[in-house]
Amino acid sequence: MTQQQEKMSAFMDGETESSEIMDAILQDEALQVKWKRYHVIRSGLRKEATVAPQIDITAAVAAALEDEPVVVAPKTSRWRKLPVVGNVVPFAKQGGQFAVAASVAVAVILGVQQMNKPEPAEPFSTFETRTQLGGLAPVSLEQTRTLPRNDMNIMLEKKRKINAIIADHEQQVQLKQAEEQSRSVDESVESNVNSN
Repeated sequence: MTQQQEKMSAFMDGETESSEIMDAILQDEALQVKWKRYHVIRSGLRKEATVAPQIDITAAVAAALEDEPVVVAPKTSRWRKLPVVGNVVPFAKQGGQFAVAASVAVAVILGVQQMNKPEPAEPFSTFETRTQLGGLAPVSLEQTRTLPRNDMNIMLEKKRKINAIIADHEQQVQLKQAEEQSRSVDESVESNVNSN
């Protein structure tokens, strides 16, 4: 950093109050540009969006484009130099295109065949096996069975009945326990009365 840039940075930070740096900034265009740039950097670091950077890079891009060499002729293919290989490469490209087209055609045919295939009546086949008693029982790979809506209503009604029966049973057990406790209390009272 030059001495003027250090003085300008110190002046911006409030470390010096020299008026000579202000005179130098007003007279030198390079210092004016740096002054603006320092303020943009300071605003960015403080997360203040009050100073928007005005960067004009069009002149630099235009100068760089003028320095670029101009390419007029297209590159020649290195395959054209070899007589045998030059004929093989287009044939290989064409063969690859036929292979891709054949693969797509096979995929479409198989897809159409799968879509038009009739659905089986049951999702899994069932086999019958003999039980211990000699009767036949169905065996299936199916783990869950989907029920139509009307079967669901029937199933829910059965579950409600089962829950009501379980609740009734629990009440009867509690009632029976209460009766047994009251009977044992009555017997203990009678035995105390009889012993006295």
